[in-house]
Amino acid sequence: MPTTPLSEQRRLGLLYRISREISGRLDLAELLQRVLQATVDNAQAKTGSVIVLNEQNDVLYSALMMDNAFQPDPERRLAGTLNGGLAGWVLTNRQPALVVDTTRDPRWGRRPDDEAVGPKSAIAVPLLGRARVVGVLTLVRVPADTFDKDDLVLLTAIADQAGVAVENAQLYAESERRAQAMRALADTAQAINSTLRLDEVLHRVAQYAQSLLRVETAAIALVRGGQVDFRESVGRMADRIKGLDLKVGDGIAGWVVANNQSVITTNVPGDPRFRRGLDQQTGLLTLAGAAVPVRLQDTVIGVIEVMNPVDGRFAADTLSLLESLASLAATAIVHAQQVEELKAAESRFSSLFEDNIDPIIITNQDGLITDANRKAVEVFGYGRDELIGLRVTTVHRMGTAFLGSDRFKHLRGGQEITYQTRITTKQGVEIPMEVHAKLIQRKGQEFIQWIQRDITERLQLEEMRNDLISMIFHDLRSPLGNIISSLDVVQASIPPESETEHALLTIANRSALRMSRLVDSLLDLRRLEAGQMNLTKEQTDLNTLASDAVELVMPIAEGKNIRLRKDVPARLPMVDVDADMIRRVITNLIENAVKYTPGEGTVTVSAKAGAREVTVSVKDTGPGIPAGEHQRIFSKFTRLQREAAPKGLGLGLAFCKLAVEAHAGRIWVESASGQGATFNFTLPY
Repeated sequence: MPTTPLSEQRRLGLLYRISREISGRLDLAELLQRVLQATVDNAQAKTGSVIVLNEQNDVLYSALMMDNAFQPDPERRLAGTLNGGLAGWVLTNRQPALVVDTTRDPRWGRRPDDEAVGPKSAIAVPLLGRARVVGVLTLVRVPADTFDKDDLVLLTAIADQAGVAVENAQLYAESERRAQAMRALADTAQAINSTLRLDEVLHRVAQYAQSLLRVETAAIALVRGGQVDFRESVGRMADRIKGLDLKVGDGIAGWVVANNQSVITTNVPGDPRFRRGLDQQTGLLTLAGAAVPVRLQDTVIGVIEVMNPVDGRFAADTLSLLESLASLAATAIVHAQQVEELKAAESRFSSLFEDNIDPIIITNQDGLITDANRKAVEVFGYGRDELIGLRVTTVHRMGTAFLGSDRFKHLRGGQEITYQTRITTKQGVEIPMEVHAKLIQRKGQEFIQWIQRDITERLQLEEMRNDLISMIFHDLRSPLGNIISSLDVVQASIPPESETEHALLTIANRSALRMSRLVDSLLDLRRLEAGQMNLTKEQTDLNTLASDAVELVMPIAEGKNIRLRKDVPARLPMVDVDADMIRRVITNLIENAVKYTPGEGTVTVSAKAGAREVTVSVKDTGPGIPAGEHQRIFSKFTRLQREAAPKGLGLGLAFCKLAVEAHAGRIWVESASGQGATFNFTLPY
C-alpha cells in the first residue's frame, strides 16, 4: 500500500502526541509500546521496533510491531538486527541511519522476508540518554524510497524525547526495584530473626535469596572444620544439593570460603573455579551463579549461593543484595547456633544430673533448693516437690555455716568447697556425707550445686582401721620399752673390747628406738586428730633439735651412701615448742628424704629466721613430687604410686602436718618431677 509523506501539521501532531504519551509515564513497557504504536501509526510504517539496553549493553526490553500488531518473542526475532543489522550499526556509531533501499545498503542485514516483500525503506535512530545510548528505534516502509530526510529528522526528534523518557523510566524502575529489595530485606531480617531454630533460619535465608534475586535455586552452606556443608537449599534439585559436602577451596562455594570474596559468573561451566562433575551429582545444570561469604567479623562461617536467574541474567546489584542478605543471616545463624549449643549443653547437664549415682541438689544463692535429681529424692526421702523450696540447712545438719558468710565469696569466685556433714532424711535418719559445693551457670543464672557422697562405709572402715592401729601400737609400746631396757643392760655388761657384740647391740638398740618413735608418732597422730594432745612446750634451740635428728638418721644415710648435710645457722631465735615432737618432725622429714633419694645423693637440712617465724627446710635430690600430689601426700595412708618405690604406711607426713599445725605453724612442699623435693615448715617465735 503506497504511503503519503507526512504534512508539517501531522509531524507536529505526532510530536505532540509522543510528548503526551511520554509525559508522566514511568512504566517502561507501557511507555515504549505507546511510543512505538503512535510512531508506527503516524509514519504508516509496515514494521516498527524498539530495543532498550542496560548499562552492560544487554537487552533490557524490546518490542516489535508488524502490520499494526505487536509480535511475540521480540527479543529473539530482533537479535539479528543487533548482531549484524541496521540497529547494531546505529548503536555502534551512535548516529541515525536512513536506508533508502534495503537491497542496496550494506548496513541492512538480510532478513528472511526480504525476497517476498522486496525492496524497503528504513530509518533507525539511537535513543540517547544523558550519558549513553539507551536503545534504538527502527521503522520500515514498503516499497523503497518512501522515507526521506524529513522523516529522519522527525524520528530523531521523537527518539530524543523517548531516550530521556526511557532513561527516566529505567531510573524509576531501578529505584522501585531497590525500594522493593530494601523492603524485602527488611522483611527478611524480621523473618529470619523471629526464630532461634537453626534449620528454620537457614531455610528462610535460602527462601528469601531465591525470591529476592528471582533465581532457579538458592542454597546456604556452613563451614565446619575444613568442609563446606550445604545445610539448606530451595528451588530446583534442592533435595540433591542439600547435604552436599565440599572441601574448602573446592568449587565456587569452596573458593568463596577460602578467599573470603564474593563472586558472580555468567558462564559457570567455563569458570575454572567450578568443580567438574558437580552438575551430574546434583542434577542441576548451572549456567550462571553468584555466591557470597557469610561472615562473623572477619571469619567466614558460611556461604550463600544462587544459581540460574529466571530471566537469564543477573541484575547489576545482585552481589550487593546478596551480601546484605548474608550480613543479616550471619547474626541470625550465630544466635541460632548459640541457642542450639546451649540447648545441647542443658540436655547433657540434665542427663548427667538426673542419672548421677550421687544425690545432687541445686539451690539459689540464698540456699533455697530449686532442683533435685532422682538419687536425692530417693536418699532424702522427700518428694521432688517437697524438696524444692526447703533450705539446704534443713537437710544438711552440719558444715553449712559458710553459706552467706565470708567463705561463700570463694564459691562465687569459682572455687569448689568440700566439707563433711550429716544429712537428715525425712524419716529422721542421719547419713554422713562428703559434700562438694560450687557455683554453676544454668539458664543464664547462677546457682549452687551440692553433690553429696555417702561416706558411711568409708568412715566405718577408717574407724576400724584407727582402732586396729591404736590397739596394735598400744600393745607394741610395752614390749618395745622392755626390749630397749634389756638391750641397754646387755650392752652395759659386755666388756669394752667385744667390738662386734657392741656394734650388733647398737644396731638393735637404734632400730628399737626407731620403732618406739614410730609408735609414739602414731599415738600422737591419733591424739592430734582428736584434739586431745597436751603439748609440753619450752624454749628450745632448733639447731640442737636439727643436730639430734641428723645424728639419728646418719647411720641410715651412710648405709645408702647418701651425703647428709646440716646447714643451720649457729644463732637462731629460740622457739616455744614441744621439743620431742618437733625433733620427731625433723627426723621424719629427714628419714623420708633419705628413703626416696637414690645412692650418691644429698639431703640437706637448713633453717632461716624471718620477721616472726623460723623456717626449717629438708631438701633432697630424689625423683621429685608431681604438682598434683603436693597436698595429697600430707593425708593419712597416702603414698606416691611409683614402681620400685619404698613402701610405708603413709603416716609420717600426716603426723608432721598435724604436729606443726598444733604449734601454729605451716608445712608445705616445693617440688617438680625429676628435680628433687624441699619440705618446709615454720614455727612462730
